[in-house]
Amino acid sequence: MELPKRKNPRLRDYDYSRNNAYFVTICTDNRERLFGEIRRGDPCGRPQMEYTALGKIADRTFLYIEQKYDIILLQYVVMPDHVHAIIIIDQNTGVTESGDRKGRPYSDYSLSRIIGAYKSIVSSEWLRICKEKNIAMGKIWQRSYYDHIIRNPRDMQETIKYIYESPIKWYAENVNP
Repeated sequence: MELPKRKNPRLRDYDYSRNNAYFVTICTDNRERLFGEIRRGDPCGRPQMEYTALGKIADRTFLYIEQKYDIILLQYVVMPDHVHAIIIIDQNTGVTESGDRKGRPYSDYSLSRIIGAYKSIVSSEWLRICKEKNIAMGKIWQRSYYDHIIRNPRDMQETIKYIYESPIKWYAENVNP
């Protein structure tokens, strides 16, 4: 049986290495809750993520990717079965008045390359830990990812709010149905 052809979720003829802000969602394979659980956390009752070892890797890899690819990671959250992030690609980041990039190479990375690197680094680090503990790794990531090009300040504010409120919404839907 031949599987249906999958539609490409990217905008046709759009250069995803352009200076812009992108909202990205990356899901785990079969939406398995690999990264942890959301519990009632702080004294005010705001739900917080309790990370698994893999969840901790997913969290800290965002900061590594920000430095490695010279992007701006405006906001992100690691959820039990997916991650959200606002990634800003700015080719002018780190350029001094004289045009020097402070020793950093010119950033010509596309969004897909950045996301691919993120997924690969998380997977590699987890594989190393699995080998040390002699356990089967299993598949982490769903194929591809969702992206949205943030087009204006209102869109940015709504996206920031969505990411901020994600743990609250998850808790309400999954813990207190």
